[in-house]
Amino acid sequence: MTKDDPRHVLSIDSLSVGFGRGKNVEQVTFDVSLDIRKGETLALVGESGSGKSVTANSILKLLPKGSSHYLNGHIRFDDIDMLNCSERQLRGIRGGRIGMIFQEPMVSLNPLHKVGRQLVETLSIHRGMRTNKAEQHAITWLKKVGIRNPEQKITAYPHELSGGERQRVMIAMALINEPELLIADEPTTALDVSVQAQILDLLKELQEEMGMAMLFITHDLSIVRRIADRVA
Repeated sequence: MTKDDPRHVLSIDSLSVGFGRGKNVEQVTFDVSLDIRKGETLALVGESGSGKSVTANSILKLLPKGSSHYLNGHIRFDDIDMLNCSERQLRGIRGGRIGMIFQEPMVSLNPLHKVGRQLVETLSIHRGMRTNKAEQHAITWLKKVGIRNPEQKITAYPHELSGGERQRVMIAMALINEPELLIADEPTTALDVSVQAQILDLLKELQEEMGMAMLFITHDLSIVRRIADRVA
């Protein structure tokens, strides 16, 4: 698909989210609406605390259960009502049809498990791959995201990698199942400028290769100028 394709892979309509329990619910986002076409990059821009990550996490219902409330609005991904679909449906979409890269990779990478095991696990869950084939696929993806000596790095624990390498592993994990949509939540904030530029170039290159849509969350307008087709 090209970024000129008029069809929307994701539509958010008048989404309002609140936090709290019982009658003490405080609304934090107000009537957020946006849509992303297949193959394009939409930058979601706002200052810290404006609700960018809340909106992004709402797409996959990753906000804490019990204390988060979807007060009104709809989120539709390829005609699926994300706020009302079953947990089983969500598990199939998370990490499969929608990938997500977080600001801090150590939030997503399990420090107790080797990198290879974590990549193999997501291939096993979403694509039913057997271990040997999944390991080879994982090595291919580590190579694709620019990890040197991937055959060695696949046996490393996250703390044994540099910050840039951990972020590349996160990109591999988010894209290894070839999602239709990638949500990137300030994925370069913790990196130095030269590594940041490499990661942005890598994301654009992989996006064009795979034809996926990308929601890129940032407060940095220089990144927006570099990567975005449209801005919300």
